[in-house]
Amino acid sequence: MATSVVNTTRHLSTVHMATSAVNTTRHLSTVHISTSLLNPTRRLFKVHTPTSLVNTTRHSSRIRTTPCLPFTVSDNRPFYEREYPQMNLPRRLSNSSYQNVLHQLPSLRLIVVACARNVESNIKNYRSRIEPILDLFHPSSRILICESDSNDKTIEKLYQWSRAQVYTYGNMMKSYPGRTDRLEFCRNTLLNKTHDLKADYILVTDIDMFRTTVPSFLSNFRYNIDDWSVMTASSSDPYYDIWALRTLSDSIMNYDIWHRIWDLRKPGKNYCYETLVDLIVRVHQKRIPLEYGLIEVRSAFGGAGLYKANSTYTCQYDGENNTCEHIEFHLCIREQNHGRIFINSAFQVF
Repeated sequence: MATSVVNTTRHLSTVHMATSAVNTTRHLSTVHISTSLLNPTRRLFKVHTPTSLVNTTRHSSRIRTTPCLPFTVSDNRPFYEREYPQMNLPRRLSNSSYQNVLHQLPSLRLIVVACARNVESNIKNYRSRIEPILDLFHPSSRILICESDSNDKTIEKLYQWSRAQVYTYGNMMKSYPGRTDRLEFCRNTLLNKTHDLKADYILVTDIDMFRTTVPSFLSNFRYNIDDWSVMTASSSDPYYDIWALRTLSDSIMNYDIWHRIWDLRKPGKNYCYETLVDLIVRVHQKRIPLEYGLIEVRSAFGGAGLYKANSTYTCQYDGENNTCEHIEFHLCIREQNHGRIFINSAFQVF
């Protein structure tokens, strides 16, 4: 994966993926997949076509290209339409019960965490959004930020923020060459600190994505707090974070999207790259209507997640083998701690 460090924005980073697309262990072609925005206002993947799969041998001087096969699916609806309707969702509270919950927030400790790399231009806006949310909770609530590998004024700007506790780790690329390995380190470092601080709730955020309003954040508490463990974010734009998504249904989105694309590009399969991305990734990147309410999933993120701290105990992030670090963390919450995870269509980060 791309070696941009703890910048958590998947749609902005460039992902370098090696394929076993050639018949040799020494002449591997490299797939350059850019998850930068197709349109800055739409948050969709822009994917550069990879190098053609070639048939070659170690000592061959001729390269023969193989025509790719069009990829098709039987159902091209986005995941949330295929999952709908779901049963046994958290109960929506009456207005009076909702107000009672809001009155309890000042007695609860919220710890906000974020990973940071080259986010100098985002800090001012992020601070203006996150501080009003912190103010809803107990005065001991705070924000923890893990920074590494920045070459702009990120560290300087963070140190000017008195409410933020900043942990800097310098150049981590040598010790953690993989991007997801660095994210794993950052997120686990912050997670362990939230446990030490006895948090009631943990809000995991992406600094360059987070533009949530207070009402949007509070929409999470409109549902019975005994019925959920994690609320993850949606967007007023198309839902972009398909890499962190695992649906409740086995048959819809329960695989790593990029690993599946790699597999379907192998010799003997060789499906066309653009159709793979269209029907495995982009088909699901649609705006989730507000009327969908909550969507239960095995994993999701979308730029922010609100966690009951006790649902995260004994669980850790894991980005090994170029996989999204959120997946193992969320599966642990579900399987070991019996937590329930949702996408909240009203909890919009941008």
